[in-house]
Amino acid sequence: MKFLLVLAPLIVAALSYVMYKEDGNLKKLIITFVLLWAVVTLAIVGNVMRALAPLYVTHMLAIVTAYGGIIYYVLKSRLLWVALVSPGVTMIIYLIFAWIGNEHLPPVG
Repeated sequence: MKFLLVLAPLIVAALSYVMYKEDGNLKKLIITFVLLWAVVTLAIVGNVMRALAPLYVTHMLAIVTAYGGIIYYVLKSRLLWVALVSPGVTMIIYLIFAWIGNEHLPPVG
């Protein structure tokens, strides 16, 4: 699993570079690398979710889906917002659970 999380960004980076050489579209290349940076960051930060195993598995599936969404964007130039936003949603759900269930965090109000 970790091998795929390392290999997937490299595949996306190589594919986006090849498509940039073919199209010459710098805006698409920059958007691709920003999206890739965001997904990799969420994948790294998502390791804190291991305490809630079902949510962690859901987050990892959302990360894989987001990688697929980036590849789809590179190939078809169409963003799949649901795929790209889903890792962030699982992270927000985890933060809500942690805030509600952890007495060490400051109170909400």
